[in-house]
Amino acid sequence: MKTLKIITLLFFLAIIFSSHVPFLKPNQFIILHNRFHVESSFTEEPFQADFAMNSPFFYVIDPNGNQTTIVPEAKTNAAVYLEPKIEATGTYRINAAQRKGPKYRGVESAQGKKYFSRDTLTVKGKRITLQYFSSADTYVCKGNPNYTPKALNKGVEIIPLSSPNNINPNKPTKFKVYQDGNPVPNARIVVAYDNEKYTKKRIADLYDVENIRENNIYADENGEFTFTPEKAGLVLLFVTIHKKLDEIQWESYNNSLTLEVRLN
Repeated sequence: MKTLKIITLLFFLAIIFSSHVPFLKPNQFIILHNRFHVESSFTEEPFQADFAMNSPFFYVIDPNGNQTTIVPEAKTNAAVYLEPKIEATGTYRINAAQRKGPKYRGVESAQGKKYFSRDTLTVKGKRITLQYFSSADTYVCKGNPNYTPKALNKGVEIIPLSSPNNINPNKPTKFKVYQDGNPVPNARIVVAYDNEKYTKKRIADLYDVENIRENNIYADENGEFTFTPEKAGLVLLFVTIHKKLDEIQWESYNNSLTLEVRLN
């Protein structure tokens, strides 16, 4: 019985201390009817709601740039549900504002990589702390997209430089990474497709400390990068920016952008 309790505890701790990625997922990207909602959650598998992401503020930014707070309509253990008002035609940005998460005990390897959660059990290095911050975005449109790129200049953002609701397979689309309004040079962007776990066994988690995902993208010195989708469907672009406070204290800023790749 004691052994069973220990195994159960270790399993429970593995769930809690695994690295999760934030996401927003609309049920419609092109708004065709008023049964519209957005799911807000954290995940280890693309778009699988693991536990609710209850941001301090949710916003909808309308085609004219007006920003309105969204009050969640429902919350479960796995997700928060939003019902933004979509009325006029154009592109709308749904934003989960920066959320302060847990502070992890971590390890910095000799190569400068930052490890936390279960990785600290196997990686040797200098002991550090890593304060986690998360935010998430997605875009929907009604009628003519009428899109103009515009950053909020708060936290980390992945900004599409052309319409985020007109992305097609094998068609290059440019983006720019910002932090507090400043371009982030050489940022690494993780690309994750919905249901990819059914097509290829993944070795690393979505946080991908080891940089082993073949389709990772790196921004240039101006924070710009080009994403060329491999296929139609939902895709998550995820970026992590680390900030050093002192020799042992770091902050980890994480942002995701959910997109729909549409057939031509």
